[in-house]
Amino acid sequence: MVLVLAACGPKPPARTALTGNLAELKRDIQSAQRAGKLDQDAVVDLARAVAERDLTAAQGSSGALRVRSLRSCARPLRSAMERRARQDDDVAAELTLILLEMHDAEKTELLHRYARSNSGAWRAVAARAAERPIDTDMRKSYFVDPDERVRRAAFSSAFSARDPGELEALLEAARVDPDPQSQSLAIRAAGRIGGERAVLALADLWARADDATRIAIVDAWTEPASFVAGGARELERAAESGGGLAPLSASYALARAPGTDSSLSNARLRRYIADGSDDEKRLALGIAPMNSETEAVIAKAAKEASPELRVLALARLSSVEARRAEAMRQLREIANTKATSESDLRAQNEALSALAQAGDSSVKAALLKNLADSAVETRARAARGLTHLGDYSDAATALGDDDVNLRSEVACFVLSHEAAPR
Repeated sequence: MVLVLAACGPKPPARTALTGNLAELKRDIQSAQRAGKLDQDAVVDLARAVAERDLTAAQGSSGALRVRSLRSCARPLRSAMERRARQDDDVAAELTLILLEMHDAEKTELLHRYARSNSGAWRAVAARAAERPIDTDMRKSYFVDPDERVRRAAFSSAFSARDPGELEALLEAARVDPDPQSQSLAIRAAGRIGGERAVLALADLWARADDATRIAIVDAWTEPASFVAGGARELERAAESGGGLAPLSASYALARAPGTDSSLSNARLRRYIADGSDDEKRLALGIAPMNSETEAVIAKAAKEASPELRVLALARLSSVEARRAEAMRQLREIANTKATSESDLRAQNEALSALAQAGDSSVKAALLKNLADSAVETRARAARGLTHLGDYSDAATALGDDDVNLRSEVACFVLSHEAAPR
């Protein structure tokens, strides 16, 4: 029987990832690489095993934070998540929240079981499960829970429920909640309910809000029930209110809003690319809808901006057929130039990533070198780049990395990359 199970079960190094230690996993990954056994399917199996082992072993607040990052690859890990979620700690609660968002958990049962739990993590599960119209009183009670995890979950449920009877409570939370994430979620939930009252209340909040809160207000005004009730007008005022990421976001919202004249908003986005702060240029370069006028402004930025911003501009231009060859050539030039400053090094790494995403195999040697870099983010970026290039075998090195967070991140990236439409 043991022999049959061994034959049918996962093979090394996936089996080692599930049952062995890290030193054994490193050894088996290297052995499989040398033998040419780590094709795409084998590395996907290995990534799944690494992620399952890490989420099974996760403990405490750091473990809960780590499994929270697995949302983007939750579907292929569902069975393992369901098993780990049967425990009663914070990690299990975090996984139950993910299963709830996947619609793979029984909401009514969870609400009743954990509604009065002494654990904030499990009350958050109850709050996220409280989406039915009849749950409104319970939902509103969670808006003022002392644990921010519970409030965040309750505001997410309110966004789904869209109950007009909760608007005033949401607006109050938008004004006074001390947790920025809870405040942003309350703002978006109020915008989803919409109507003139919500639009004007958020306009009052705008006057004394910081940039992050204002961006949440922009998102709220773009919700259909707010957009048609004065949200479009407020977005226009916000876009004209001066510089900053929030007015920029308002311009972008108007540029992509259906049934509106986008020419003025696109012109504003082009001004941000040409004359904004570095942060404004960075955001505008990433989101401005491409047309001939915007293409010309981006092409100018690709020549004149700082090295990091040049990379962003060139990456955008690489998607324009007529400019692709020259953009790729310049990206290679940046990637191969010796970095003499931290800014140059960041630009070089960004260029390597952009070229890898574009399928340019000329960066493979640099990515392989970066797999051994002392910086965790550089190693992670290298593994992602090799995955983009289809070099799953070499990317697998990161699945045996000493850093558990990096292992989980790369495993999740491989799984989500595999599931992405081609």
